[in-house]
Amino acid sequence: MTLPATIRPSVGQSLITKVSRLFNGTITDVLSEMLQNSRRAGATDVEIDLAQFDEKPTLIISDNGWGIDDPANIVTLGQSGWNDDLARREDPAGMGIFSLAGRRVRIRSFSRDAGRGWQVEIPADAWHGTAHLAVQPCDVLQGTSFLIEMPDIWMQQVEGAIKDVALYYPLAVRFQGKLLQREDFLAKAHRVEEWNGCRIGVFRNHDHEPPHPPRINFHGVKVPCHLPTVSEIDAPHRWIAKVDIVDAPALQLVLPARKEMAESDALAALRLEIEATTYRTIRAESEHRLPFKSWKRAAELGISLPEAAEWLEAWQPTTAENYQCEMGEPIREEPMIIIPAHEPDIEQCAAQVLNQDGMPLGYRAVRAEQSLEGYSWYDELPRVIELSFTIKRSEGVLSYSSDQSLPPDTSSGDAIDIRLLVPVARSAEYDDEPIAMLSIPLDILVCRNDGSDLDEAIIFVRAGASVTPARLASLMELCCFWHNDDSDCDSWDTQHREFEKNARNLANILLLGEEEALLEHIRNAMHEEILWLIPKDRRIEITASNNELSLLFADPA
Repeated sequence: MTLPATIRPSVGQSLITKVSRLFNGTITDVLSEMLQNSRRAGATDVEIDLAQFDEKPTLIISDNGWGIDDPANIVTLGQSGWNDDLARREDPAGMGIFSLAGRRVRIRSFSRDAGRGWQVEIPADAWHGTAHLAVQPCDVLQGTSFLIEMPDIWMQQVEGAIKDVALYYPLAVRFQGKLLQREDFLAKAHRVEEWNGCRIGVFRNHDHEPPHPPRINFHGVKVPCHLPTVSEIDAPHRWIAKVDIVDAPALQLVLPARKEMAESDALAALRLEIEATTYRTIRAESEHRLPFKSWKRAAELGISLPEAAEWLEAWQPTTAENYQCEMGEPIREEPMIIIPAHEPDIEQCAAQVLNQDGMPLGYRAVRAEQSLEGYSWYDELPRVIELSFTIKRSEGVLSYSSDQSLPPDTSSGDAIDIRLLVPVARSAEYDDEPIAMLSIPLDILVCRNDGSDLDEAIIFVRAGASVTPARLASLMELCCFWHNDDSDCDSWDTQHREFEKNARNLANILLLGEEEALLEHIRNAMHEEILWLIPKDRRIEITASNNELSLLFADPA
């Protein structure tokens, strides 16, 4: 074999034998392709109907366009037959008709060049180019009609599919004589701008969307496409964009099925313009809550925005259950101090004093919002550097913080003194130079100490403090309880109930002593399991030891 000196791309003849695999052959594919051809042919409306031909259900699609001059063009793969201007604007590929491959189809059209109508029938097995198809005269005076034999599955889908493809189609569509509803693809947009033959609509999106929602409307063909979105802090929505293509030749669809956009410089430029349009939309709002990173991006695109609105969420401690916390109220026009995020046990124990009335820090405590770092007003706020604790016991002073755990042999129990240490910095610029160190006394401290449950926690109670078992057990829950959602575990209710019982028992031991805690444990068990069995008008006397139990009915009280 001698190697060729040059080669050039070409289309193999065998491609025509594979045309039935170019499209999925769905009713939506067929309708989309047929309606696009009607629009390109200058039609002003499209008629769709159902009928019976040769006792077979048939879909009829007719338009009042220019018709097809050369019947050969319509069955030549890659030959569109459109004029140069339309070919430039829309890049038709001459493949859409092959969405009908494998189906029996009758085509009827008017040829302006020939001055008469023609028709051709394509049997289901004749799409592979192995048979000659007879072109016959017919009485059509305008436009084109397709009579398509329908499979059973189309009968279940046809009405919904027709309504769907007609919704954003630019021409009037009638189904069985009834005009179908049409909508502007950008209806309800917050703002619409025109750019390079496109209409860009910016929306506030509150709704849950499917994984790949349509973002681009190509003359009625809805196409999913990754387009830029912009989110604001604390906002229940994000800003999204949709694009209605009017006349944008550089934006093209992936052939042959036209179900996604072809990646290109033009699409990249469109994405940049969508970003700019979105930020211009936000600029027109009374205020925004963009992250600083997004604010800088807007500036890079030449769009000057004011800084984000100057408010922060009131500080609320997180819980061990999924590290959740309640939304704090917005704090505006008040002196604020930022508290950074810590582990739930540190935040919950600090909240015993930081959430008291009277602003113990001298400012309203607010939750840190890292995405706002960079805004001048945020960086100038005073802030807590790190929350930590000291525990004074007879054997010495212990320290506990995010970076410092307690010694592993530390036991729960009384403490001579417990302190919350709060170093305060003047601003972000001086966050390693505290201007004050507040030392606030605490009654109780629950330390997870790198553990994950109550069994590993170390708990301190200040000697002489007035603390109830219920209060201590509640703090244990906030610091340590989390629901294990493994499929082998009990339900949330069962796990929570078991934790409450163990926390209350441990609180009783620490506050009341071993004997009183045991009695309280037995009382609780009696309340839950026994008392409801005793008749309302009777009394029972119980005498019990470790291995003996005596029950007697006694006289009514």
